[in-house]
Amino acid sequence: MPVSELFARARAERPGHLALVDAAGSLTYAELGAETDRAAGWLRGQGVGAGDRVVYAGGGDRTFLALLWATFRIGAVFVPVHPDLTDHQIDHIVRDCTAALAVCPPTAGGGARTTVEVERAVREIEHTPADRTTAEVADDAVALLIYTSGTTGRPKGVVCPHRQVLAAVRAVDAALGYRGDDVVLCRLPLSFDYGLYQALLCTLTGSALVLTDRGGDLGLIRVIERHGVTVVPLVPSLAQILVLLQRKLRRATRVRLFTNTGARPSPAVMRELLDVFPGSGFASMYGMTECKRISVLDPALYERHPDSVGRAIPGVLVRTVGPDGRTLPPGEVGEIVVEGETVMAGYWGIPLERQSRYVRRADGSLELHTGDQGRLDADGLLYFVGRDDDMIKRRGVRMGLSEIELAAERVPGVYAAVAPRPAGEDAPFLLAVQTDLDPHEVRTALARLLDPARLPDAIVPLDTVPLTANGKPDRAAVALLLGAGAAAPSPAVPTAATTVPAALTGSSHGPVAV
Repeated sequence: MPVSELFARARAERPGHLALVDAAGSLTYAELGAETDRAAGWLRGQGVGAGDRVVYAGGGDRTFLALLWATFRIGAVFVPVHPDLTDHQIDHIVRDCTAALAVCPPTAGGGARTTVEVERAVREIEHTPADRTTAEVADDAVALLIYTSGTTGRPKGVVCPHRQVLAAVRAVDAALGYRGDDVVLCRLPLSFDYGLYQALLCTLTGSALVLTDRGGDLGLIRVIERHGVTVVPLVPSLAQILVLLQRKLRRATRVRLFTNTGARPSPAVMRELLDVFPGSGFASMYGMTECKRISVLDPALYERHPDSVGRAIPGVLVRTVGPDGRTLPPGEVGEIVVEGETVMAGYWGIPLERQSRYVRRADGSLELHTGDQGRLDADGLLYFVGRDDDMIKRRGVRMGLSEIELAAERVPGVYAAVAPRPAGEDAPFLLAVQTDLDPHEVRTALARLLDPARLPDAIVPLDTVPLTANGKPDRAAVALLLGAGAAAPSPAVPTAATTVPAALTGSSHGPVAV
């Protein structure tokens, strides 16, 4: 079954139900279907056929979704790209996947067979006759190429076949339980797979998707109230923003579920978020583009196991292994290895023998060596410790930088990032914090939470801790700020960071040695 069948079913079964709210207004499933028909006609008019790659570098809106579903339906491959990427970065993706069509700036899409600017594509699709063509698509045909962030090298395209994408959508939904009457607020980039899968989950269940962007953060509570939002996928900065806004406004809402994957909001922020949104729960999740989702923590277990990222989702097996590849017993920290239905098909254009993450099993399937460190307890709950490139050894103790950041964020009102990464076992490292507290107060609290090996050498306050476009702490940007001797982000520092709005929080204290 192709992924496009999800939308075909929702369109047929719930034509009058709200499908989408974006900056241009609202669309029912029938109306989004009409947009998709025009997008399919436009793609075919551009010469796009089965197996062709379509790169899209536009924002997250109805055009994105119409092209997504149309690309699936005609058997082509959708390649979502964050619109904030540089021309050079987009050009790398266009050339790497040998795109037939690139909807992006002409200076970035020169390697494609055809390049069309986003604004022109939007205009042309609007006036293209509807085309209901549906191609025969094999289950193992490629549906998506999702490029990794490239933090450990040049971005690589993760090959996502229809079979694995559908398995991931169904397994995540089985763990989270999205409902047909849900309204999901997505403030995440749709080019980010966490955001993209919100659209797929909503379509699977016939629920509604509300798209917003960072420019509208100060009005988020009103959006949640006005549209009756029930589910909110989080990144740490969004959790902070919602706490600060709702603490002031105290509006009645229908939010029943918050989810999170990747960098986690601090326990203190989550406690306050659940308090200011009564009746809500929190599902902490763990995953990566190479296999979508790996584990989900049942919200009912969060209070007892706040540090866990839950149990493996249906159809997935998780184990931890030591340096020798031996499976480790419960409680021991090792590399997280995943096998099962959601493991994607490797990296685009790279022979399998050169792919360290994907390993062929005896039965012919692939298993994923995540490069992440974690441990399983006796009940099968997974605890994420850090990435291989996040791990350091200091004073003989092996630790994850994220452990230190999470400990700092147990201090109410603190958001933190370690930077720069220590260059050696006993090299000093700094902790950048965004807080209204005096650094001496942070230092005192940290001394109670961290052993001496994990204590940073100094605490440096910033007005805002920079985040990546996906909402994770941007350690490289923090290192640049600290290297420049800045106490606050400066326009001269090149960063694609997002931050908590200055209107909501800030800091002006100086650095303090620990």
